Amino acid sequence: LQDDTAIVFAQNGIPWWYGIGLPPRHPTPPDISFLDPGGRLRACIPKERIIGGVVFSSNEVTAPGVVHNLTPDRNRLLIGECDDRNCERITKLRGVLNDARLESPPVAEIREAIWSKLLTNMSLSVLCLLTGQTARGVRDDAAFADVIPRMLNEANDIAQHFIPEVKRVTRSGPAPNHKPSLLQDYELGRAMEIDVLVKAPAAFARTAGLSTPTLDLIAALAIQKARDKGLYSA
Repeated sequence: LQDDTAIVFAQNGIPWWYGIGLPPRHPTPPDISFLDPGGRLRACIPKERIIGGVVFSSNEVTAPGVVHNLTPDRNRLLIGECDDRNCERITKLRGVLNDARLESPPVAEIREAIWSKLLTNMSLSVLCLLTGQTARGVRDDAAFADVIPRMLNEANDIAQHFIPEVKRVTRSGPAPNHKPSLLQDYELGRAMEIDVLVKAPAAFARTAGLSTPTLDLIAALAIQKARDKGLYSA
């Protein structure tokens, strides 16, 4: 890495850098230092090198070194500076991504994109982990017909408290018939996205003074499930 090398943090969930470059009109976020234990990332990666990224692409590892893309017509990587400023490097990078057929349209607020993706991850993906079903399987399961709307309402309330522009997500439209990365990681015994998808959103809810009983319950179950397999120690 050179002094001017930009780093794109393309991930699910709340990123460790969320509070860096936060526009002043945004509410103060909670303490999420647990996403960067010891502050090691913050110490070696200055604000000027951070580029936020949100991935919309369904994939599965089918063999070592082999990834099967399940959405050839829907692959996006939304990017933005951590302080949402427009700059030449973001424009150039979006051009490179679009030329590579990885759609990257302009994004006014990178945190709005982060929360929009998180609304599904923190609800539907966690249910997939708990049940072992695909996203479509969970959505089509009559047992969750009333549960999913309650989860989404709680998730929407958290997101809109911190980013009012986030559009509310409802249970509509077809769900992809694939296993979310959270479930794939669990089945393959890999490090899991528990903190960014479950623990961090819960911290935001507490800071906002919001009651999220349904999300709290599935979060506790998800943490216990991961811990029982030795994939979560916090």
